[in-house]
Amino acid sequence: MKKMIFVLVFVFMVGVFSNSYAETRGGVILQDTAYGALTGAIIGTALLVFQEDPGDHLEYITYGAAAGAIVGAIYGVYEATALVEIDKNKNVKIAMPTIINEKKGRELTSSVNILKVHY
Repeated sequence: MKKMIFVLVFVFMVGVFSNSYAETRGGVILQDTAYGALTGAIIGTALLVFQEDPGDHLEYITYGAAAGAIVGAIYGVYEATALVEIDKNKNVKIAMPTIINEKKGRELTSSVNILKVHY
């Protein structure tokens, strides 16, 4: 019974908060994570049909929700990150990672900055 109440509260929260945060990058990621978790929980519940004793395998719901949340978060980050951006002056910016080559002594190293955070 506690799990059912948790699922109903979670579905209610997804419905209430999904529209209010959808305008920002964080909102897109949060919304996709929530939808992924909900979809994963539904798929985990559907997999219970194939078990002889579904009551013994209720963890499929939580595994599905966790996997769905991870996939949803990854998709949300992908969706919120634009590789091509057009600003107000119609300038096109293409976000390609820059390969940085450094020579330290006799050793040549290459690196790519994947994440850049501005404070």
